[in-house]
Amino acid sequence: MIVAAIGAAVSLAAPAPATLPGDLDAAAAYWHQNAPARCSTKAVGYGRLPGPLLGQATIPDPVESGPCEMTIELGLSNRLRCMTVVHEYGHWLGLEHSENRRSPMFPVIDRGAIVSECGRPQG
Repeated sequence: MIVAAIGAAVSLAAPAPATLPGDLDAAAAYWHQNAPARCSTKAVGYGRLPGPLLGQATIPDPVESGPCEMTIELGLSNRLRCMTVVHEYGHWLGLEHSENRRSPMFPVIDRGAIVSECGRPQG
């Protein structure tokens, strides 16, 4: 899958999740680390994903360096897009799905999940 690359460096200061680069900043701030060193490049973009998927991440084999790619479904609200990026970024860091519904690594983004870097849930 080809995705558009974002060339902005990930910063841990003052994330502003209004765009995909801001969402990457929010994810780095939430997890307190930049993308893993095995990501020789990072590519993040929008795409149409099958079924109920909101995001998808690929990483290289654990013993090799290579490109890390992330595709985010088009048309998500700012908060849902940011939450999806935080989740997929967690996969870049090697995290598996969580059984905790309030965790950003739960397989389905729960309305009650709180990631302050992405804003507060509404309603």
